[in-house]
Amino acid sequence: MAPQPPAPVAQSRPWPAASPPALLIAIIDLHPLAWSLLSSLAPGPEPVHTHADKEKEKAPISPISLEEFVTILMVFLNAHLASRWGNEVVVYGATAGKAALLYPPPTEAGPSRPNPNIYRPFQLLDSQFEARLKAAVAEEEQRLEAAGGSGLNDPPSLVSALTKALCYINRRRPPEAAASSLTADTNGTQTSNPEALESRILVLNATPGGAEDAAADSGKTAKASGGSGGQRGYVGLMNCVFAAQKAFHGDRKLAWTWPPGSQQLCSDGQKIPIDVLTLPPESTKTAPPIFLQQAAYLTKGIYWRWNGRGGLLQYLHSIYLPPASLRLHPFTLPPQDAVDFRAVCFCHHDVVDVGFVCSVCLSIFCEAKPLCKMCGTRFPVKALATLKQLVANVEPIPVPATVPPPRLTKPKPPAAAANGGAGGSSASASASAPGHAPVASGNGEPEVIVID
Repeated sequence: MAPQPPAPVAQSRPWPAASPPALLIAIIDLHPLAWSLLSSLAPGPEPVHTHADKEKEKAPISPISLEEFVTILMVFLNAHLASRWGNEVVVYGATAGKAALLYPPPTEAGPSRPNPNIYRPFQLLDSQFEARLKAAVAEEEQRLEAAGGSGLNDPPSLVSALTKALCYINRRRPPEAAASSLTADTNGTQTSNPEALESRILVLNATPGGAEDAAADSGKTAKASGGSGGQRGYVGLMNCVFAAQKAFHGDRKLAWTWPPGSQQLCSDGQKIPIDVLTLPPESTKTAPPIFLQQAAYLTKGIYWRWNGRGGLLQYLHSIYLPPASLRLHPFTLPPQDAVDFRAVCFCHHDVVDVGFVCSVCLSIFCEAKPLCKMCGTRFPVKALATLKQLVANVEPIPVPATVPPPRLTKPKPPAAAANGGAGGSSASASASAPGHAPVASGNGEPEVIVID
């Protein structure tokens, strides 16, 4: 008898065979001052074209209104609903001092006559979300008119909306399955509850940070809070971040890693990612919201800042549409900006480079004080002089750039220089020295600059 051919070996994939249903909670910043700034963006300076044939034309900076952004957001939310059966969408709106649920409404009342030609979740989202958004904007206008505009400068209640979003995820948590009901798919991925939703939070921030000036960059403190509810909302935001790190958004399961066939227990599977999209571009000369940036970094989320040149729907689809389980394989994450990990003092609510922490309640202060204002702990007076002397010699923490500076590398010497030419060796030695400008070679072109 002829030998039987070997059975085909199933190729393991670095991503799961099927992702669970996803719950997307979107938090929209509806602050009127922020959208007034975005709707009146000034066009940026004209680019200087040194090589007209090689320079690519950039799209001009264009303003965006709340109506245009809501239209783009509706398309993105519908794409999330259409990407998998069972996906759900929840939308919160954060105004000046208040956060409200926009979709779904508290009562499950839908359109009286369903349209058979429209996907039912699309019809519910389009009709109910638009109506409740208009009601929330009208209510905010009436509140500001009644108060005489006194609460217009209040920061948006993003922290309150984050808290409500985490509570909503906790309420939607399915009951724990028994240990004997473990199921396994074809790839061997084990899960204790296949009905658990994969939850994530998307913060759409429209409030810019503090002004970028030399005094804020070189001083010991800086007003650069951004849309996290101001410096006063720092503690609440950090509490939401810690809750998201330990919250339940899926089952603890075996994650697939590269190369194929290797498995490891995913310890980060229970984190709720907090994705952040900040709309004020760099042309507004404002600092990024550093607290929201910290929240995205600590929860394994995505932070991205719009450049103001259009294409917002494409960015939403390509960056924020894939769920957390598919962001590493087969998709990849976009490059993240350098994170500013500075904290906020509890006494003046300023962003500090050097702070003094109470050893009892862990409160942060910008100056060394003999008495903690939070818990009343007294510190030895003799140590204050030593602390002030040490702080006087500390320089502000430099914030690294997103892209490292160019590093000049030694180019390949030409054939003439390889035979002992003096000109080629001197140019290569000068170009290889870090921190120098590129040296022109014999043909008048600069040496090659390689960026890591």
